[in-house]
Amino acid sequence: MVNCFFQLARPFFKACRGFKVTGRCILCGDIGQPGLDICHDCEVDLPRLGHHCQHCALPLPSPEQTLCGHCQLMPPPFQRTVAIYLYQYPVAELIAGFKYNRQLSYGKVLSLTGLNGFVSAYTYEFPDIITPIPLHWRRRLKRGFNQSEQIATYLAKGMDIPTLPLLQRSQFTPPQQQLDAQQRRQNLRGAFEATQNLAGQCVAVVDDVMTTGATATEVSKVLLEAGAGEVHIWVLARTP
Repeated sequence: MVNCFFQLARPFFKACRGFKVTGRCILCGDIGQPGLDICHDCEVDLPRLGHHCQHCALPLPSPEQTLCGHCQLMPPPFQRTVAIYLYQYPVAELIAGFKYNRQLSYGKVLSLTGLNGFVSAYTYEFPDIITPIPLHWRRRLKRGFNQSEQIATYLAKGMDIPTLPLLQRSQFTPPQQQLDAQQRRQNLRGAFEATQNLAGQCVAVVDDVMTTGATATEVSKVLLEAGAGEVHIWVLARTP
């Protein structure tokens, strides 16, 4: 009798394999899109990054500008930055909930809604490897996960690029949010190490937000010293 039941039910189970459960929108509570906890209207309203600096993704007022003043005077070690959103409501609140309150669905929504932006940023070849910004083991233990790893996993799967831990956090440092730009740079000196030789490969470094670019600058130097040909920075959001 049991075997007969499973034989009869087999077509139903096969059909269910491709079915994506529709949840609720994390912003308005309405019905979300299939496999994504955000409705179409709320996704459209997310604040996308407009015209920006080609190096550091800082928003620029004029479409005639290609670089911000800082990047013109002191070009960063990374080749380019790909950012999808402006770090303002509701993106800022979603990222905070993701990082500090373990609302993992928030990170998934921002990663998947931003996926097309990362894809369309490249006309030709994607980077060879994706790597997340690492957390020190003490901070990871307290937080329970690394938000950059979560984002990197979604992007790697969506773009079919391998993701590897090319960096490790060798020093425990105070949180960057409490520091100004100069203090941020000093805070991160010597904080990262490369885990392997990169032999000319193009590396995309994934993080949640870029503010002053101090973290991006420090890890780029480390990766270039380890032999990377280029370093690109990928973030969900850029502060104005």
